[in-house]
Amino acid sequence: MVTSITKLKKLSIAAVLAVAGLSLGGCGDLYERADFATSVQGKSDAEVKKAVGKPASVDASNPERVTWTYNSVTFNVGDANKRDAKTVVVFKPEAAGGKLRAVEILYE
Repeated sequence: MVTSITKLKKLSIAAVLAVAGLSLGGCGDLYERADFATSVQGKSDAEVKKAVGKPASVDASNPERVTWTYNSVTFNVGDANKRDAKTVVVFKPEAAGGKLRAVEILYE
């Protein structure tokens, strides 16, 4: 009888840990819009990459307006937590030839 209770406790603990691990596994990949903006606004390209990871695509064809596009990484609390298909971070140089800084975020 004691053995079966001990096994049950172990199984329960294992199940709780497994569920916790699965639910926390993707936490860094999805951001509420305000949290994403706080993480990137005014930051350098290196700081943005460190904060939210590599973008899905980069458009550097215009050095005065470089865009990084992230796919499905933000959601809108004001719209029933609907996930944004794309989040675009717009970078502009601080000065001629200067470091890029995130100046705008577009949610699509």
